[in-house]
Amino acid sequence: MSSIPATQSFAEPRAISGTVVSFDGTRIHYDIYDRPSRGAVVVIPGFWRDRRHPAMKRLAGLLHANGHRVAIVDVRGHGDSEGTYGFNLHEHYDVAAVVRQLFATSAIESVTLLGLSYGGAIAISAAARHGLPISSLLLISPVADFALIAPRLNLFTLHRHIALGQALKKPRFDWRAKRTAKLRAIDDVHDVHVPISLIHVKDDWLIGHGHSEAIFEHANEPKEMHILDVSGNYHADRIFSVAQSVVEPLVLDFLARHTLR
Repeated sequence: MSSIPATQSFAEPRAISGTVVSFDGTRIHYDIYDRPSRGAVVVIPGFWRDRRHPAMKRLAGLLHANGHRVAIVDVRGHGDSEGTYGFNLHEHYDVAAVVRQLFATSAIESVTLLGLSYGGAIAISAAARHGLPISSLLLISPVADFALIAPRLNLFTLHRHIALGQALKKPRFDWRAKRTAKLRAIDDVHDVHVPISLIHVKDDWLIGHGHSEAIFEHANEPKEMHILDVSGNYHADRIFSVAQSVVEPLVLDFLARHTLR
């Protein structure tokens, strides 16, 4: 099946909602954008993004239009899911539970995990710790280590990155996150043995591109990294709207090579 042009518009596909119980009884919600396919792309949004955010729905539409079955997860503390977000402490269990349910209810053979921002760290831990039939990891502006986060704040441009609607719909998380236990993606990526692609904007305002460089350094082959020289210092899903013609071909090409359809 040929890919649509990266800049072409497409109709938003219909979502089918599902729930699954994670390891500790936390109920996790997810949406499936279904179509006949031997594989699936499981999208793990970043912190403060839920599965119904317009950027996530648009990403689902892009992937679905290019032949992929897509699932988008509300990890704990986000959207309709229960629990409290732990910045890559227990969220990998949530992703694993969704993936196992997809295998139980769909005729698929493998999944690609697509993680954005902190969702990238969660994707790495889920792939490393659960023995899932993962075919590849696609990581967009991923976090390598919570301790390395150092936002580059500019009050004159902050409005480009944080919308009012996003600020009003905050997730449930531990405000003491700096001192709480959490997993480090740069440790877990040693135990991932599938193709990995990292996409990051140079000088990302929130998660510097050094995070992708650190993950790349610790990752096993085969691996690839794309540091994009895009003005505006945009982070994660925002780059799909400001650098669509650059980002979408990278995403679609990697999935075409490493995701079953």
